[in-house]
Amino acid sequence: METIEKWKRYELTLKGSTDGNPFRDVELTATFNINNHPVTVDGFYDGNGIYKVRYMPESIGNYTVITHSNISELDGKTASFEVTEASHDNHGPVRVSGKTHFAYADGSRYIPFGTTAYAWTVQPKKVQEETLATLKENKFNKIRMLVFPKSYSYNEEEPELYPFEGFLRYKRGANDWIFNAKETGFDYTRPNPKYFRNLENNIEKLDKLGIEADLILFSPYDRWGFARMGLENNLEYLKYIIARLASYKNVWWALANEYDLMDLVGQIPVKDWDEIGRFVHEKDPSQHLESIHNFYDPPQHKDTVKNWYDHTKPWITHLSIQSDNIFLIPKWIEEYQKPVVDDECRYEGNIEFGWGDNTAKGMMDNFWRVILRGGGCTHGETYIDKPRTKRPIWWAHGGKLYGESQKKINFLYNLLKENGFDWVKPQATSGPTWELAVGSTPDEKKWIVYIGENQPEFEILSFLPKGKKYSAKLINAWDETIEEFDQEVQNDKYIHLPRKNYQALLLTEK
Repeated sequence: METIEKWKRYELTLKGSTDGNPFRDVELTATFNINNHPVTVDGFYDGNGIYKVRYMPESIGNYTVITHSNISELDGKTASFEVTEASHDNHGPVRVSGKTHFAYADGSRYIPFGTTAYAWTVQPKKVQEETLATLKENKFNKIRMLVFPKSYSYNEEEPELYPFEGFLRYKRGANDWIFNAKETGFDYTRPNPKYFRNLENNIEKLDKLGIEADLILFSPYDRWGFARMGLENNLEYLKYIIARLASYKNVWWALANEYDLMDLVGQIPVKDWDEIGRFVHEKDPSQHLESIHNFYDPPQHKDTVKNWYDHTKPWITHLSIQSDNIFLIPKWIEEYQKPVVDDECRYEGNIEFGWGDNTAKGMMDNFWRVILRGGGCTHGETYIDKPRTKRPIWWAHGGKLYGESQKKINFLYNLLKENGFDWVKPQATSGPTWELAVGSTPDEKKWIVYIGENQPEFEILSFLPKGKKYSAKLINAWDETIEEFDQEVQNDKYIHLPRKNYQALLLTEK
């Protein structure tokens, strides 16, 4: 009997008909059963007469499988396999824990330290390999990435593979990312298995690096018509990709990048997103994390929502937001009672757009402020040369990082890990919300007080618990230094600080 670890992928492969359009004409499901607990999942066509069914088992024991199909050669096929304990480095999928945080399925805590490389899997093999090598050198544990190619400034090359069968039929122009989909020669009823195999192979390589694939299912930046397939084709595409990828434990579903912009340019109307979101939730047997990402800046209060999606929907597991209003992170966590990940708080770089010309210090500063306020944060890098270079830009293509902020983000990641911050409890400050960022371990035995670019001569940390005394270490987030702080810290005692940017205090209760 075949054996696999819990949370690893089981795959049943079958031979079947190639007549007609197997992607749409053939119906295939399989029921997985353990101890009279059945789960039915969709199968998919992988080309060349090969059909597959995949499943991520979450219980130890013996499973049986039986297939169901509208063609006899795929119907009633049976199999069995045994699921064993997970190995030490297999923590399972990331899920919501305690309403407002994340943890792996085995209970290990998880704080999102993300990065963005939208179209890295459609780049030449060398760039894909460079991307994985860069990720291996850093501490990012999540990457935002697209299923489809991206058409936007600095994304002008055609991909080597396309997600559907067909061909290009249009002449590119200045506004080619919003062209009329009727001009395309792609057949949206026939996915290209080779394209999706490359995608899933890279997702598996990410898993081996301990990195979550925050997979963006739709995007407005498109010149091929993949953003204008219509609701019926959209749902069929989702059924296909969920059948292929739901068994990968490190997958997250991001319904869209900038969903509200897709409505503005006539691609996917706002009214369709509820059906799309419910469909993904219902079709996914592994119940991966699910979010939707905005273009317009979020409101300061959920009751003033105008263009922001209603994140109270039950199928939305966490908030994936685009905003540099990072002082509002604790407010959104409290109001929605869900985790908040600021997936786009401006990128380090020198691109001509305001969202992509932040300094390395600004990118680092955002990470400290978001993480210590209880959220997750995502990095991006957009360095270019003039005139436009064909060198890969990390945010768009992956490849290599040329900036400095990732080094400082690595420092923060290690600092938290080495001091027991497996998740951060956000704490209120005595001054304006944006002055300090303060977080503690869940038991409040350790605190980090981030002062940032402020340079006070003295500080009083009146938000600390009364009567508690703390020893302290002085940290410089940019210089990556940690030194002993020679003053005892209490909530009613002024402390003297050296006047320097990007300082923080690590407090330990005596």
